[in-house]
Amino acid sequence: MGNKDPIIPEEGTLIRDEVVADERTAIDRIQDGMTIAIGGFITTQHPMAILRGLAKRGAKGLTVIGSMSSALDVDLLVGAGCVRRLVSAYVGAESVAPIGMFFKQAAEKGEIEIWECDEIIVMALFHASAAGIPFFPVRGGLGTDLPKLNPELREFVDPVCGEKMLAVPSMKIDVAILHASQSDPFGNVQYVGNAFADELVHKAADFTITTVEKIVSPEETRRDPFKTKYAADMVVPAPFGAHPYSCQGSYVEDEKHLNEYVRASFMAAQGDDAEWKAYFTKYVATPRDHMDYLEAVGVRQLFSLNEFWTGSS
Repeated sequence: MGNKDPIIPEEGTLIRDEVVADERTAIDRIQDGMTIAIGGFITTQHPMAILRGLAKRGAKGLTVIGSMSSALDVDLLVGAGCVRRLVSAYVGAESVAPIGMFFKQAAEKGEIEIWECDEIIVMALFHASAAGIPFFPVRGGLGTDLPKLNPELREFVDPVCGEKMLAVPSMKIDVAILHASQSDPFGNVQYVGNAFADELVHKAADFTITTVEKIVSPEETRRDPFKTKYAADMVVPAPFGAHPYSCQGSYVEDEKHLNEYVRASFMAAQGDDAEWKAYFTKYVATPRDHMDYLEAVGVRQLFSLNEFWTGSS
């Protein structure tokens, strides 16, 4: 082909780089020992394609911060031995699993460090980190044992009004891992429905990886610019990327699969890990990538999640 002269843009033209990457590139961006923040909320919008990749790789020594309340995504990372320190108000799947069994077991045995907090405190941590300030003041947590359990939470007297407050420290967050409905090739990320705390998590982190259901044209994102929540540093196309959790506007959570996970993890916690080994092999260790995982789940099961149907006639 030969060398081509560089294209000189007209004066005033904005030069943008495409930020679309494959999942392997995204997973490799997350190194052992890093602090990562995970988006979503309990049973929706979790970046599972990337998190399963970390579990498959056997990532080590991660500090994991759950956005608002975590799901069994964090439980999977704990079960795979990836987590050193956990910052989260909750780890479970509500009625499907009141608590994650690997998380419960690891916390009771002291195998992971628990940074005690509630949802208000987690949000304050993100606010402080996003603003680049040493701490963020809140009233939540006062009058509880949280400051006793977590010495990094400091009670102080507000010098303006003389009111007792709780200082929540900031943290250096290396990578935010989020999942959204769509993005254009330049990383303008849009959600259908609630983005929960994802925008704040993005602001708090040094680098943001967002998996999306689809990559759309810049014309599509410009059509409704108020839906754009942030500009990700890296976007990864991953249809059904939140499975077995839901993605608003695309599919509901897969309770059948969640129950399969819960049973396997429960049995492992009781000392019988045969079902867990089978689950991990089928859905985490064997699939080469996210598409292989979707094939393991099955097309009929996946497409049954695209509609709301109770099964009653």
